[in-house]
Amino acid sequence: MNLELNREYPTLDEARLIEEMVKIAVGRMKPQQGRIRRGQHAKATGCVRGVFTIRDDIADDLRYGVFQKPMQVFQAIVRFSNSAETIETDGKGDARGMAIKLMDVAGSPAIPGSTNRCQDFLTVNSPVFPFATPAEFVEFFEIREMPFVGDPLALAWLAFSNYRHLNIASEILSEIVTSPLELPYWSGSPYWLGSAETASGHAVKYSLVPGIEETGPPQDPGNMAHDYLHQALSRHLKTREAVFEFRVQSQTDPVAMPVEDVSVVWDEAVSRPIPVATLTIGVQDVDSPEGRALAEECETMAFSPWNAMAEHRPMGGINRLRQAVYLASQAKRAAKN
Repeated sequence: MNLELNREYPTLDEARLIEEMVKIAVGRMKPQQGRIRRGQHAKATGCVRGVFTIRDDIADDLRYGVFQKPMQVFQAIVRFSNSAETIETDGKGDARGMAIKLMDVAGSPAIPGSTNRCQDFLTVNSPVFPFATPAEFVEFFEIREMPFVGDPLALAWLAFSNYRHLNIASEILSEIVTSPLELPYWSGSPYWLGSAETASGHAVKYSLVPGIEETGPPQDPGNMAHDYLHQALSRHLKTREAVFEFRVQSQTDPVAMPVEDVSVVWDEAVSRPIPVATLTIGVQDVDSPEGRALAEECETMAFSPWNAMAEHRPMGGINRLRQAVYLASQAKRAAKN
């Protein structure tokens, strides 16, 4: 098959795989600490207010959606999290997430008929996922569903089926971090950045680069407080703002930078990420009554790559799977909590 730039390539069995993954994901959502939590990223390490400002020098070919008007400012809610489906101590190795919700955006939604007026950007501190496609993702979780032996068998399957993917998973799950405000984040999966009506635009990935250097992992994470990432965020924001540069990386090679395989790094030396916006998280007390109220509200919010404008439509099989899984997860949380 000759791959083309900015194109998606759904497989014939994708609908069946997505249906199977929805059943598995919803079935794994169990009550934790008095409520049904998200199927992934169950534990928040902080929920804060921020400001998302479009750069004044943004290139003309990137001026779509929220990036259309230089210097435009959006109010944002930002949720930091650990990626596990269960609530664990912050000292346990895990991927760390940053979900950004821009409020009161204008334009057509990515899902026709949706009343969504937000633009969500979902990112983690890894540029790739350990599963390339919906087929791999579903097979891994089908094995995990086996009673008693599911988890070790799933890891063994990953090792034999694609050792590179096991290395990605191992690297993600072994990383111990000091503060969610010190990490770079990536979207991992691709998105459209272009016209809602025509083929003018790009397949892109997003990334965020922190304005402060990472201090390295804690010396003894096993003896740290279970919520030390929240504490680190709280200490920082009481006296200092946190700033992230938001970047866009365009697909320039459909083979080396695939849309349908999210386990492949898009080489930043080949396609340089371009700064397009700044996320500023101002000084605030996340442990005040107002801060705790925001955190509680955050846990009722739905963050999804499909809470998006048509100009920022998610692309690729993993994102098509996420649409159905996230909707089912949101429905179960709304019904049970």
